[in-house]
Amino acid sequence: MGHRQATVIKGLVLGLLSMLSLSLFARGEPSEDQVKAAFVYNFAKFVEWPENAFSSKEAPLVLCVIGKDNVGSALQVLEKKEVQGRQLRLNIITDLTQYLQNNSCHILFIANSEFAHQQQLLQDLGDAPTLTVADNADFIKQGGMISLYVESQRVQFAINQSATHNNGLKLSARMLQLARTPH
Repeated sequence: MGHRQATVIKGLVLGLLSMLSLSLFARGEPSEDQVKAAFVYNFAKFVEWPENAFSSKEAPLVLCVIGKDNVGSALQVLEKKEVQGRQLRLNIITDLTQYLQNNSCHILFIANSEFAHQQQLLQDLGDAPTLTVADNADFIKQGGMISLYVESQRVQFAINQSATHNNGLKLSARMLQLARTPH
């Protein structure tokens, strides 16, 4: 096989892998909710949790969803995917307190149904090493860590760096560069 042909084949394989990695979901155009779920999955790749956030090196990365909405439903596709060498486990919860006692939520997605309670949920979390994400631009203003929102028909996200820092989470520089300021 000639060098040029091998290069073309490698390019085609890389292109195909790139296209496959763009979507965790079924064929076709992903919905806004699926895109937001993919954002949450990618956030997990670019966050460093403190050592004491996990009970062992084999412990799963736990994504908790509190409340109900379409993004929360779309997150179910992520169950058992691998992130940073850990299996992603999804927990749909109704009571945050029981999970705080076990220190077992590494990411907490607060669904729109909990909008009125999100500030209380953040207070309940305190300084737990839990990445908090919600699907509204006001979330970071209330002390949340990542707000998902739509602007110009594109899903965007904003980050509250002081909240992540106060809870012992380190975000990659790349993630911080991609964050936007909601208008």
